[in-house]
Amino acid sequence: MIDSGIFERISEFIAPLTPRGHAVLFLSASLLAAGLLAGSDAAPKLLAAGVALFLLIVVEREIFLARAAALSRVKVRWAIEHPLVEGRRATVKIILENPGLIPIEHLEVYDTPPRLFRWDESSPPRAVVVLPALGATEVSYSVIPVVGKHEWVGPLRLIVEDLFGFFRAERLIETGLPIVNVQPRTLDVPGRRSALPTVLQPGGVTRLRRRGIGTEFMELREYSPDDDIRLVDWKASARTGKLMVKVFEQESVLRVAIVLDALPTMFRGVLGETKIEYAARLVASLSEYLARRGDTFRIYLVDPQGTVYASPWLHGRASGSAARRFVAEKLAWPQADEATQPPQARAEAIASVLLRTLPRGKTIVFLISDFGEEEETAVIYASALARLQALRHEVYAVSPLTTLFEASALRGTAAAVYRLLAYEKIKTYTGIFRELRRHGVHVAAAGPSDLLTILLERLERMRGVTA
Repeated sequence: MIDSGIFERISEFIAPLTPRGHAVLFLSASLLAAGLLAGSDAAPKLLAAGVALFLLIVVEREIFLARAAALSRVKVRWAIEHPLVEGRRATVKIILENPGLIPIEHLEVYDTPPRLFRWDESSPPRAVVVLPALGATEVSYSVIPVVGKHEWVGPLRLIVEDLFGFFRAERLIETGLPIVNVQPRTLDVPGRRSALPTVLQPGGVTRLRRRGIGTEFMELREYSPDDDIRLVDWKASARTGKLMVKVFEQESVLRVAIVLDALPTMFRGVLGETKIEYAARLVASLSEYLARRGDTFRIYLVDPQGTVYASPWLHGRASGSAARRFVAEKLAWPQADEATQPPQARAEAIASVLLRTLPRGKTIVFLISDFGEEEETAVIYASALARLQALRHEVYAVSPLTTLFEASALRGTAAAVYRLLAYEKIKTYTGIFRELRRHGVHVAAAGPSDLLTILLERLERMRGVTA
């Protein structure tokens, strides 16, 4: 058995020749051979030329070995601007530090960003730089990131050559590669006043108030058939001869749970227009709205393998940014060979976590999912979520319509033809929504331009505010 360390020790002394180096070495040997065979007039010149080329290779080899040794000691670190937001151009800097006394005049740098990131050809992740002795240099380029957690593919390649290109050595850096969390951007809701808080004070946003069962008494009024019998004031009724009820002031604060179900089918489509990207933006937008309204909310994220992550209960102005950071940290794009959880186990895991972590009293639950685009999966989910309905929680299935998302990436006639051919998918979704409603689950389904508006309108109606 051959000790691999032997090759490591040999590589310190034997520099790899490039094709150019091999050609020059062959030329040197040819000149020397020709000089030995040639006549007395041409022999000295041929031998001198062959020896000169050979000495040039030897000298360059010694210089190159020193540079290769310097390359092995180069320190590398990445500097990436934060926070990263999907679709927003970000600058990546690779900082190279040379602690040695030998400069590297020609250093090629090749970086490998996450596979889903894009970059401009005018600013690619590669460069040729000069690294001075006891100094540092940097390579910078721009990327357009995608929402979620991403790791650099690796390795970072550092390549050094000698002045004439005779020798070439490569160093691969496969450890310490960056891991970044890219936050989703928020969606615009054009023409929707109710998407913003409607009660403003000089110091900021206050909570809206409405009539209901609360702690602050407002007034007495005559009983109506829709009133809660518990609100009847029997003393006032006896005094006036009419059935009177107490009216209290109640804060219209909502408690909301947002569940992002990152099924593998959510990741299909054109990058930038996939359902998972839109769902992450929807979570960010709902969180920002709830934060500005003063509501209490929590984010649940179910990854493609079925693991359920839960954020703390969030409240206050800073909670919107906390929700975006949570999605960025927990949303990982699936690999091609990763196994997925069966629908039954996945639905049970979601329902169990919600039952265990939701407090008593009404919570509005938004489950954002495409249910694997299968009617059978929707039935399994609806059955599991029925236990939440029994505890007076209000469950909404928020489903991005696949056909509208795929069509959004098309233009003109192509989009129109696609919609005509998408009839079978529409039939599937009709069956999914029918099963969900049959089990008492509310359904909100739309394309990328309408879904947020629909949800905000429903939240405003629950709050008792009309647009």
